[in-house]
Amino acid sequence: MDITKTVRLIAGFGVLIFTGGVFADGWAPDSQATEMPRDHVANAGGITDTRHNLSLSYNIRGAVAMDPYRNQYGAVCIYCHTPHGANSQIEAPLWNRTVNRDAAYQIYDAPTTLMRTVSAPGPTSLTCLSCHDGTIAIDSVLNMPSSGRSPTGTLSNNERGSANTAFLDDWANNEFGIFGAPQHFQLGDGVATGIPRNPDKCTLCHFESVPGSAVDDFNVFVMGTDLRDDHPVGVLYPDAAGVDGGFFNAPTVELPGSMAFFDTNGNNRADPDEVRLYDSGEGYEVECASCHDPHGVPSGGIGTNTRFSPSFLRVNNGVVGSHAGATGIVSAAPSALCLTCHTK
Repeated sequence: MDITKTVRLIAGFGVLIFTGGVFADGWAPDSQATEMPRDHVANAGGITDTRHNLSLSYNIRGAVAMDPYRNQYGAVCIYCHTPHGANSQIEAPLWNRTVNRDAAYQIYDAPTTLMRTVSAPGPTSLTCLSCHDGTIAIDSVLNMPSSGRSPTGTLSNNERGSANTAFLDDWANNEFGIFGAPQHFQLGDGVATGIPRNPDKCTLCHFESVPGSAVDDFNVFVMGTDLRDDHPVGVLYPDAAGVDGGFFNAPTVELPGSMAFFDTNGNNRADPDEVRLYDSGEGYEVECASCHDPHGVPSGGIGTNTRFSPSFLRVNNGVVGSHAGATGIVSAAPSALCLTCHTK
């Protein structure tokens, strides 16, 4: 990627003004997603109004600023799901993305997690990591819209590891702006400063912000392949209340071979705003989707007209209206998410 092209791109959109920035919890209330309100409440009503709508530019008034760096499929769901020909390497609902199932993720050892068994990330973490480990292009889908495997039918994408860029280049319907065929950028691999920065990654421009920076800092979204600085995933949950010194609560509903969950409303169904544990063959484990719903969850509970909990959390962990940009967000209590599982 020619760094001068990036500079020209930013200059070409020099009239754009980007306010705020990404907050410490990875939530940006000033992203374009908040300018797509439903029922006059931003970040509410569905995934269309969130940063997981990858058909949007990530800039407040960025128009097609991101189009040179990913295929603009013009649809929300296609970046993750497909109605047919889903990824056969992972047990995830109609999954349409490349995954790093064989990646050498670095995970916690047992003593740092209260002596619990820790294994490789399961399917409900690998889906998240397919973007957030920063190694796979954000537009790396297996099936493109209205085209089967590719517009020409001659190419297919990789189901494991990095994207087949030749397949992604075959997308013929992209309005990619001013630089010709789009690049297929990965999210990034952490903080990088100076020039050049992280070629072919979103953090080429979305690097660690400095005062007055024209773009949001995407490093807060990069998990990387070293998962030891994040909450453990693939960690076996205690099988009964009171074990491990009484540090954990027991889930209220258990479905062996599927999941267990904390049924806070007593309807015997795992609702989006309820924490769950996943059983992919080794017992109930904590995974990324235990605490996060990628589609967004109203912070006041299902059926409320409140803003989504920051960082796609299932349970608001303490953000209230006094937090910058959090108008319309409610919170049950500080650390409410943590205390769902942990007895403190």
